[in-house]
Amino acid sequence: HIAYNIIVIYWNRLGNIPSRTVKASMASASSTRSTPSSSHPDDSIAGANTILKSADVWEVTVPVTVKGRYIPGIRQPNHRRRISIEIHSLLPSFEDDSMGPVSSSPAEEKKSARKSEESEICYVRFLYPPGSMESIAGPLLKEAEKIEGFADAVIKKRLLSPFKDEKKETTLQHGARKNNDEGSSVESMLQSMDESNKKELLPFDGWFPRYKISIREFQIEGQKKKELNVSFFHKGRKKEKVLLFETESGAKEFCAIIEKNKKMQDIRSKRRLGNALGGIKLESGEELTFLIDICSGTDIPRSDIGKNSDPMVSVWFNGVKIHQTDYIPNTEDPIWTLRRSSLFLWKVPAIDLFKSEDCLIFEVEDFDLGSSSTSLGAFNVSAKTLYHWNGERREFALKSLLGEKDFGKGKVALRVRRATEDDIDFMEKYERSKNKKREGSTLLQLKGGKGTIASVTTVYKKKAKEGPDQGKEIYLVRPGPDPKRKDSTTWLTKEKIEEESIAQSRNWIDIGSGNLGKIFLEIIGCDGLPNMDTGGAFGNKTDAFVSIVHEDCMARTDVIADTLSPRFMPWSQRAFIFNMMRTSSQLFLAVFDSDSNPFSQHDFIGRVSVDLSNFRNNTVYILIYNLYKTAKCEPRRGAAPLGSIKIRLRLELEDERTLLLSNFELPASVYVNVESKKDFNVIHKTVVGNVDLKRYGLGNINSYVNELWSYLVVYYFLEDAFVSLLLWRGRSNLTLPVPLIPSFTVQWKHLTFPLHSIAAFLIAISVVENPDLLPSVSFGCIGWLLVATSEKRSKNPNPWIRSKSFGYFLLSLILGKHTTGPQSIEPNENVDAIEANSTSWMKRVKDAEEKANQRAIEYAKEQEEYWSEIESLGDGDISTKAGLFTIDPTRVYLYPVQEWLGIICDILRVVRNVIVWEEPHYSFIIAFGSFILAFVLYFLPWGYLIKWTLRVVAWVIFGPWMMLADKFYFSKLESETDEQKMEREGNLRLARRKQLENQLLEAQIRREKAEKLKDFKQFMFGQFVSKVNITKLDRSFDIPLPESSATPYTPKSLSLGELAMEEAGYRRTRINGQQLVGDMIPTLFETPSTEAPLGKATKKTALLKGGSPGVQIGNDSYVAAAIKVGSIVLSAGAVTWFGIPLLVYFVGFLFPGNGQKL
Repeated sequence: HIAYNIIVIYWNRLGNIPSRTVKASMASASSTRSTPSSSHPDDSIAGANTILKSADVWEVTVPVTVKGRYIPGIRQPNHRRRISIEIHSLLPSFEDDSMGPVSSSPAEEKKSARKSEESEICYVRFLYPPGSMESIAGPLLKEAEKIEGFADAVIKKRLLSPFKDEKKETTLQHGARKNNDEGSSVESMLQSMDESNKKELLPFDGWFPRYKISIREFQIEGQKKKELNVSFFHKGRKKEKVLLFETESGAKEFCAIIEKNKKMQDIRSKRRLGNALGGIKLESGEELTFLIDICSGTDIPRSDIGKNSDPMVSVWFNGVKIHQTDYIPNTEDPIWTLRRSSLFLWKVPAIDLFKSEDCLIFEVEDFDLGSSSTSLGAFNVSAKTLYHWNGERREFALKSLLGEKDFGKGKVALRVRRATEDDIDFMEKYERSKNKKREGSTLLQLKGGKGTIASVTTVYKKKAKEGPDQGKEIYLVRPGPDPKRKDSTTWLTKEKIEEESIAQSRNWIDIGSGNLGKIFLEIIGCDGLPNMDTGGAFGNKTDAFVSIVHEDCMARTDVIADTLSPRFMPWSQRAFIFNMMRTSSQLFLAVFDSDSNPFSQHDFIGRVSVDLSNFRNNTVYILIYNLYKTAKCEPRRGAAPLGSIKIRLRLELEDERTLLLSNFELPASVYVNVESKKDFNVIHKTVVGNVDLKRYGLGNINSYVNELWSYLVVYYFLEDAFVSLLLWRGRSNLTLPVPLIPSFTVQWKHLTFPLHSIAAFLIAISVVENPDLLPSVSFGCIGWLLVATSEKRSKNPNPWIRSKSFGYFLLSLILGKHTTGPQSIEPNENVDAIEANSTSWMKRVKDAEEKANQRAIEYAKEQEEYWSEIESLGDGDISTKAGLFTIDPTRVYLYPVQEWLGIICDILRVVRNVIVWEEPHYSFIIAFGSFILAFVLYFLPWGYLIKWTLRVVAWVIFGPWMMLADKFYFSKLESETDEQKMEREGNLRLARRKQLENQLLEAQIRREKAEKLKDFKQFMFGQFVSKVNITKLDRSFDIPLPESSATPYTPKSLSLGELAMEEAGYRRTRINGQQLVGDMIPTLFETPSTEAPLGKATKKTALLKGGSPGVQIGNDSYVAAAIKVGSIVLSAGAVTWFGIPLLVYFVGFLFPGNGQKL
């Protein structure tokens, strides 16, 4: 086992053959590019891509030292070495893409060569004799031979076989990286070559390089005859050695050349700096601060057998590690996020940046616990690239460090930009808050709840002994009295509590990230809640609070303790202003029983989804909804509600046109983060309910199947529509002017006639006579269907089911605002008609379902009789039947079915919502687009186009000239050689592969952005993430009860100061949502703190009192202003065009002589 472990360790450590090499000679040199780094980043050497120009070599002995001192007389082992002083020409740094060779013109190559001649750098290198390789590898092979069955041949090949690059005549190693002591330099020695190659290694003559030290890091500490004490830095550590030269003159010559090259350091540095700047002018003392984001890796190589690597990235500058990411365990495609140390700030003097030879080196390593990490590759980024980088994402190919194994694959993506003040501030806050516990949102802190003992001992009801309510039952006001009227509002009668609860709220919380409009929501109260606490007879009842979720934000009311009919007072936390991002976003409300125990969950009572898309602007809605457990699964027919909730709601929309046009963008997923699992459960149940359709279960599958079966109800709609259309029963309302002859007046009368039947008849006879109209009619029918469903819905007696009409949206699109005004709905409006319509419809659906069930039963009986007859005859199978025993065998097969059923149901819900105008904005866009296409296609001569298209196809494909195509193309394909065929197929595969790589890159970028955004949100807002639906995906709709009402909003007039204070957020608490925008360090989308436009005191000038300053100032929209300006320009043009000739005519008429002159 010991031998096995030794061999495995050395297998991994010794098989690192370099793939980037340089060919050199004593007098001249020719080269190819080396690796991005010619030394390990730990070295103080910044070896760049270089060409060896000249070298001076001495043979020395490196004796054993005691505390850095050489003691003569001690028997020395064979520590014969060579030391060389080398002059290299510096090649230009690798470019940004690092994905392959960059082609350049001959002029550019000459210019680059001239610059490399001007840029020189000096190194000191230690060389090891070639014979030391066999002395190390021999014992390992002997140990390997002891293990029977082990891959001995493979080990021998890895340890002793010569390596020769097929593309280059010779190879030369530039340096090794492992281990600090001399004895562990086997890695550099084991990069062996055959004897012919060793002879060509001039000036090293087959010796293997070990250290490569920049002249600035190499110091001569002292000389005593032929003994030389030197020191240098290697991998961040200072090393001291004693060199014994063969002669004293050799030692002096070595010192002289070192001293000469040290004196030339400044001259060489200036030349290199000028080439590195490339025309960039730096300011004196300029410092640069970069924000660097190590995004992700792709196809990271493996260094271990049987598992993926644990990659991490180290960043080096001038031999100093400036940053290191965390490792990502067991992955080939890591993504480094904020909390995985992907981001860091780097501040550097600009002059030092451009003086650096390698600039930044990024090394990917495989993290190994308890041992040194394995290098998987590296790349460098030049100073010029960093200087001009502006945050875009770039990928770099990994290439081996010298002395390391070249895996030949792997990429790492980076983003770099100059750090802004916000970036620096965020990173400082992040570093300070790493070990601090995040405080939860103030909106999630519950106030007003009581424990069991407090609930039992608290008196909530008594009789008034004095005052105007003497002798009446009065109740303790919860969560507390009005701070401004504590004495008079601590105890109130039920009527006064109801009256107080309906009053306007005093304090508002403005929350969210949208800018399309505002939702003013007030939670008034709940009724008929179930008791979720034990001990109800002793006063311990439900401690209710309401959770609200809208898009990227959440809020909660105060807790109303120990009551089943809570009322939320206007001075409590109950009023919220949500900012809209999407028109189809719903408002999710849920009622919970508060539980103060931190180890238990809040008890879920019921929820409701408030659909905002059909509510009107400037209308105050008093809405009452029944509470149910969920809207995702079974229908609610006959299900008892779990209480009701009463809210007051008002929409304040900025611009109807902007609201409509915003739906051309596909809605992005929205998530809400919270700190604790308890809060996560509250938000999840508020949005979804108490069901989890993502979890496998036969009940979930049955729910999906029942939903698919319920969509057959569409058949009844189609049956109604077809019969009404065919028999001319449909009635459409139209208001037309009717002249009254006796009184010579016009009276507007409402007429009803079968408009759709007339249209269908005219369309049918037109298409029959002119088939060219079929494409236009097809699209027109789509729009016609949607308009018809909108009209059908608008006739529903229930005003809460009616939707905005096609004409409403058309006027909004043209004028930018609606012309119908606010809604007005009375409580219990059309309640009898609603009940009758609902009863009639439910009866019809029930009769149809009973008929379908009866047919299904009859069919089942027929099938049963058939299969019983077949069974009696036998199936012809004579094999023995074996019994099967499995534990839950259905999961493997049915869970994918459940997922597909869920996807199908979601798609059908979206289609249903568009057809029945539950998503009215999308319905209008599709209808309007269909009408536009129908209008455009009407003018295209489809018959002519089809005829000529078929003519061209017939003449081109079936003509005699196809013989030429056969001669010059198809016959060549048949006669091509195997090599040509392989080349053609290879090109096709290469094109397909490139397309696939682009698709994979897009998927990688999407995944990368999602992971980074998730980590940022978890750091900023909380660890637990809940998805909030933007599109409506509920199976059931929550419709306001008939007791709900709607009245026009009539705000009171205010002075300029009062209105300005209100628009600036007076008595409002502003809290941003959780929408993040931007790359690298995303920032919060901040809604303006004031509503007033820039440069104006107020926005809503219509609310100013008469005589107030600014009352005459209007705030035209851009469209209105453009219309006004256009009208003025057109009027001026018309006056000029017609007025000037007319004026000339009159002048000529009055003054004939002057008129002719004019």
